[in-house]
Amino acid sequence: MRRRFVFGFTTVATALFGAVGPASAHGIGGRTDLPLPAWQLAWAAGFAVASSFVALGAFWSTPRLEAAAAGRALLSVRSAGPRILFGLTRLFGLFLFAVVLIAAWTGNVNTAVNISGDAFLIWFWVGLQIASFLIGDVWRLFNPYETIADGAAWLRARSRGESLTAIEHEGTTLWPAVAAIFAYLWYELAYHSTASPRSIAVFLTVYSLAMLGGAARNGRGFVRTADGFAVLFTKLSAMAPLFVEDGRLRARSPLTGLSRLPRTPGTVPFVLVVLGSTTFDGFTRSSFWLDVAGSQAGWERTITSTVGLLVITGLVAMVYLVAMSMMSSLTGEDASDLSEIFGPTLVPIAAAYAVAHYFSLLVLDGQRMFIQISDPFGKGWDVFGTKDYAIDFTLVSPSTIAWVQTLAIAIGHVLGVAAAHDVAISRYDHRTAVRSQYPMLFVMILYTVIGLFLLLGA
Repeated sequence: MRRRFVFGFTTVATALFGAVGPASAHGIGGRTDLPLPAWQLAWAAGFAVASSFVALGAFWSTPRLEAAAAGRALLSVRSAGPRILFGLTRLFGLFLFAVVLIAAWTGNVNTAVNISGDAFLIWFWVGLQIASFLIGDVWRLFNPYETIADGAAWLRARSRGESLTAIEHEGTTLWPAVAAIFAYLWYELAYHSTASPRSIAVFLTVYSLAMLGGAARNGRGFVRTADGFAVLFTKLSAMAPLFVEDGRLRARSPLTGLSRLPRTPGTVPFVLVVLGSTTFDGFTRSSFWLDVAGSQAGWERTITSTVGLLVITGLVAMVYLVAMSMMSSLTGEDASDLSEIFGPTLVPIAAAYAVAHYFSLLVLDGQRMFIQISDPFGKGWDVFGTKDYAIDFTLVSPSTIAWVQTLAIAIGHVLGVAAAHDVAISRYDHRTAVRSQYPMLFVMILYTVIGLFLLLGA
């Protein structure tokens, strides 16, 4: 019965996505100058993932990531210099947050000159995802919610003559973060007026009140496990070479930090929601979706997009859960336990999708920030003399964008396969470990091919 279900589901999913016509990445145009036919790029990437699995099975016979995750110490962050720098970055983050919020509420309603849209939807959402897995948890240096929550907790403790206690992470759950990140993804991908400064103002205000209200009721640690952005950036930073542990800045090999991600309840749903949203983003550029919702506007389009977001996210999650069920039959372990154990191996795919879907948006539309920083509220100012800066839309060609998308998705899935193989090797003997990864290999290839078909248009 399980095999029939998997076969049936795969057939339906393949038929659904196979009906998709030309599609493009989020934000910038279509692929009109591909280096190869889109179907060749997609299947070549899938073949690269399969080949990496064969190589891992032949040459990676012992677990390696966890042993290398400790890295080496660089410097102490508890000395006066780093602590002062940390305080300054926190204040700067609070200042930037205030500028964006004020611009959203009171600035020019023209999205081209108001800084709130590009600052929030491009540089914050896209830029910090990329910075997180390339450098480390940069957002922790600037997070205004943690700054406000920590400041309030410090004032409360001082008024009571107490010292500020450390944040306890035991017994936490990420389910509030799942709701928080889904709220943002719905706003970005389904709501009909995302770029409007006033809608950004409403979203940021409601989101901020939820975070700070939760911190006031549950303690300042609430922000770290309920703020969807902070949780996402922290997950992505597990792939980065820099991290802080026990008061010291440390360096490690990229990817190794995935082995140390805690199995907090809600982690897998969180990552699957992020993956599902980017899949839906690509799907909305398809001819199938344009036939369904192309003529819709306003709340009618929002409702249709909400249903589409839920359905596509559900399909992405189902593929993963079916793979875990198949792995359970091969290893004898509980499928839900396996889902949590292998959940962190999906993080490289989330990073890959962030690059593939938003690279062109950041590089091209992101240039508008050089103009807006001189006039953040759209009042006609020219504070830094950049008002006349011209956006160079030829900075990257469609061919370059296509290569970046293809390589990002292929490399991300290869890294996911490697991380999953390392987990399997640490739990089973070599033969069982390789066999147990057949379902995950299927998932990675399916995600790779479908992801590129949607992005490149096949």
